[in-house]
Amino acid sequence: MLTVTDPIITPPAAAVQWEVLPRLDESDISDVSLLVERVAENDGIRPLSEHVMLHLRYGGDAGVRHILARLNGALIGYAHLDATDEISGPSAELAVTPSARRTGVGRQLVAHLLREAPDGRLRIWAHGDHGGAGPLASVMGMRRSRTLWQMRRPLAAALPDPVWPDGVTLRSFLPGIDDDEFLALNRRAFVDLPDQAGLTPDDLQARMCEPWFDPEGFLIAVEGNAGNQRIVGFHWTKVHGADAHRHGHVERSGEHGHEHGEHSEHSAHDHHAHGHGHEPMGEVYVVGVAPDRHGLGLGRALTLAGLQHLRSLGLPDAMLYVDASNTTAIRLYTDLGFSRWDVDVEFST
Repeated sequence: MLTVTDPIITPPAAAVQWEVLPRLDESDISDVSLLVERVAENDGIRPLSEHVMLHLRYGGDAGVRHILARLNGALIGYAHLDATDEISGPSAELAVTPSARRTGVGRQLVAHLLREAPDGRLRIWAHGDHGGAGPLASVMGMRRSRTLWQMRRPLAAALPDPVWPDGVTLRSFLPGIDDDEFLALNRRAFVDLPDQAGLTPDDLQARMCEPWFDPEGFLIAVEGNAGNQRIVGFHWTKVHGADAHRHGHVERSGEHGHEHGEHSEHSAHDHHAHGHGHEPMGEVYVVGVAPDRHGLGLGRALTLAGLQHLRSLGLPDAMLYVDASNTTAIRLYTDLGFSRWDVDVEFST
């Protein structure tokens, strides 16, 4: 893992300089990236989700605000506020360098977020349910509103073969050809999960530009004859640590939707993009099934096919994210050999 020293001493609150910006320049982005690595090394998990990190690298929406806390020019705190979700309300994530914790920097970050959030509504994700997140949220008048489980299973364990509904076949995603149909199905499959349903062409393109993207691991279920096929489901797999492992997976809200209506992101907000301090690992990144094909076992078959693909890459383990309230999905994943490993928590006003 990258070693990033934390030279910051405990700051007096009055010495901290604050900025609220609509966009970051290259120097700011570099500072935020170093802060994220410093926190990940200390906590064993990245404090910002894949969705946020992609927006930092490729540019985000007009409704985003960046809050930066500096001490003597060094970045000691950062918060990302996305106010584009008019249904669920603004969503935020934050990070404080380890040596500046318990000094009021985190509380001031949340106070800035509350001031910037339209109508005072705010959701904040804590990745890994960090010990300080709950008390800070409580002090700031926020409540625990959602929990995502991270579940894992060893890929060396036995995997049953997928059983496909009649007329359904499997192939790999075709970039530039399947994009529009995939996005349309994704919207239908996740109608109750705006974070995932709102995936745009730009969002898809940003993910396809990431070093981990591999179309061979983006499995597409189709029905119909050649030349007249319809996509009825998909399983997008991901490999964490792809560069190190030379394979072609967040932290979604979340990160953070198979036929039972759940996706593995983050990441909810694509939770999915956390650094967990482990060797390369496969992820059930997102599974979606056409609403009119629920109840046929297609979600289970797609999940198994993706796990078999990840095992074929020589990966030792697989992970996924699932909403703790989705007992149907948890039963399925438990039946497939997954068990709870960690949690992400959303706090709301």
